[in-house]
Amino acid sequence: MRCLLILFLLSFAFYSCKNDEAISNAVKILAFDSEGQKSLPVNDKSVTSSLLSQVSVEENGKPLFVHLNYFRSDPNYLFINSFEDSALDLKLEFESEGPNGVGRVTEFYFHSYDSIFLVDRYRYLVSLADSSGKVIRSYRLKKNESNRPDEDSILPWSNSKSRIFLREKFLFIPCIPDTDPFKNLYKRKNLLIKLDLETGDFKTLLGYPQWYQDGNYWGGPDHMVPSISPSEDPDMLLVSFPLVDSVFVYDLNTETMTPYFWMGSSKIDNPVPTKFEDSQLEQGRRFQLGTDYYFSINYDPSRKEYWRGVYKKYDEESIAKMLKRENGTPNHKSIIIYNEDLERVGEFDLDVKWRANPYDLIFLNDGAYMSQFSDTIEDQLIFRQLTIE
Repeated sequence: MRCLLILFLLSFAFYSCKNDEAISNAVKILAFDSEGQKSLPVNDKSVTSSLLSQVSVEENGKPLFVHLNYFRSDPNYLFINSFEDSALDLKLEFESEGPNGVGRVTEFYFHSYDSIFLVDRYRYLVSLADSSGKVIRSYRLKKNESNRPDEDSILPWSNSKSRIFLREKFLFIPCIPDTDPFKNLYKRKNLLIKLDLETGDFKTLLGYPQWYQDGNYWGGPDHMVPSISPSEDPDMLLVSFPLVDSVFVYDLNTETMTPYFWMGSSKIDNPVPTKFEDSQLEQGRRFQLGTDYYFSINYDPSRKEYWRGVYKKYDEESIAKMLKRENGTPNHKSIIIYNEDLERVGEFDLDVKWRANPYDLIFLNDGAYMSQFSDTIEDQLIFRQLTIE
């Protein structure tokens, strides 16, 4: 009788949990609100998508959207628009060569119109310039004068998943090692550059959690480069590794990383490692296309929420097509949201039909927004509001 009672209680608890989950999923969806829309102009030198953008808040509290084209141009262009004033459409130009040359800009950090940091990752070059294009100072991110990679060098690697940021006299630049971190069994601390803007000295910080250090090879940038986000505490960074369920916090003062909280997905499959020697072969590309991963971690300071993007693997038919350089079906994406008390709000699918761009997930005072790809609108960048209903 006692066994039957235990079984009944377990069955009831399981049913209750499943029923609560069903109710929760039924009443909560992430809506792409077409009415909550913001549009920014796109001029003839820009495009409607970017891998690197930044929201910079002016002294009057109005947000600016600053972005960089992902294709090469000479001169380099940085575009500035306002969410409050649709007429603002600035195009800043920076020369590649000459006394004010900044190389080919691959990353940037916009601090003010007088302090714009421009990075040419393949020259290991950081230039501090103003909005007129004048270079104020340059910094070298390599210990020697060669531009060839070596086992100790690192490449700046910043995008909207991990932006450059400034703390006092230090510029922090997300990066990747020039040699595959598998060769050092993911044990080195070289995923974040700390550049002293007064002396020009730099050091590398931030290593992999123990999960990666099991002797296996864990793929290319999508599956091994972390996403880094500011948090409510300016001295604490949120760090999300693509294959690890937990989110970590990195203390800039002690330069140490600790697990923060579990933020795993119910939609993700455990990764199966591939072989390093196959990384450039079809098997390595299959791992890249056929392995789920956590795309990004983002902190919403206005609502004190944590948003974590999830990318599902492509289906087998699409993988076969993409290996032949043909178009496949888009992979599924979702967003996990936790509130300020680290309570799970839910995990929500991004409708494939939305054609949303998770690189352009931004947080404004009135809500979260994400840009939307369009084949018909070429002169506007469209952001739609994401709401939980």
